[in-house]
Amino acid sequence: MRNILIVLFTFTALFSCTKKNDKPEIWIYTSLYKDTIADIQPKLEQKFPGIKFNFFQAGSEEVASKVNAEELAGGTKADLLIFSDRFWFEEMAQKNRLHKYVPKGAEKVSATFRNTDGWYATVSHPIMVLAYNTDVLDEKSAPKTFKEMADPKWKNKFTTGSPLASGTNFTTVAFLQKSYGWDYYKALRKNDTIAEGGNSSVMRRVQTKERPVGWVLLENILRLPEGETKVKVIYPEDGAVIQTNILAIVANKAPRDSAQEVADWMFSTEGQEAMVRSHMHGSVPGIAAPKGAPTVEELIGKTSFKWSNEIVQEFMKNRESLKEEFAKIMLQ
Repeated sequence: MRNILIVLFTFTALFSCTKKNDKPEIWIYTSLYKDTIADIQPKLEQKFPGIKFNFFQAGSEEVASKVNAEELAGGTKADLLIFSDRFWFEEMAQKNRLHKYVPKGAEKVSATFRNTDGWYATVSHPIMVLAYNTDVLDEKSAPKTFKEMADPKWKNKFTTGSPLASGTNFTTVAFLQKSYGWDYYKALRKNDTIAEGGNSSVMRRVQTKERPVGWVLLENILRLPEGETKVKVIYPEDGAVIQTNILAIVANKAPRDSAQEVADWMFSTEGQEAMVRSHMHGSVPGIAAPKGAPTVEELIGKTSFKWSNEIVQEFMKNRESLKEEFAKIMLQ
């Protein structure tokens, strides 16, 4: 009898300890780079000691596919979403699959870069630019525009990411297609352009000189080790493509208050500065640009690729057909 009581007491004590130490969990599904997550996770844990933070990290299109699959299976684990396919977020908003909430500070974000009904907001701006390897090209011979990459002189020299893998690459493909048509991509294919993977894959091909020119996110260039001189940035004369890392809260998930508080932190000065440390531009006015980069306002003023609600709706509606046509031209 005494042994039975000891076992029961031990089980009860272990159960009580487990319950006492259990924390509510927040799952963040994101395309932010792993070093960005490594920077913000301890800060979130310090700010919210009562919450256990979990991250799923992948490219934007993979994150979107995971959420879609989980929803079909009965519901996603995600509480907050942070990734760059704005058109997916717009579709989810229209289907009421997001939680309507305007985080503190997000009301300052330009109306161009948030859903004015409160379904989502841009938390940071990645910037798509051109990059070249200085072992192959010098500043004078390097390209000046996205458009000129269709010229035959760039045959076997150019690389991009794929809109099937990356939200920022989809946005770039969509804007360039709208400006230059599908003939632009047919010319890229004729030039044997490599269009695969995400921005890290593009960067690797430029660094190894497999393709000495590529379109790639500015943050990939700015985060190179100090003293790295082989890869240089080009701000295209037809304009950098301004990207939108969107933050939204998933509908029908608890704890709602905790998710909203975490969203508030992302738009606070501390959260915005974390985005800048990752070489992206903050979305809240007054946050300094990443070191070595123009301000987002300067870049917006010079780009030909302008955001508008009409553009968002058009690209959302044509999202799948744009991917299909790109794949037909570039990948088959």
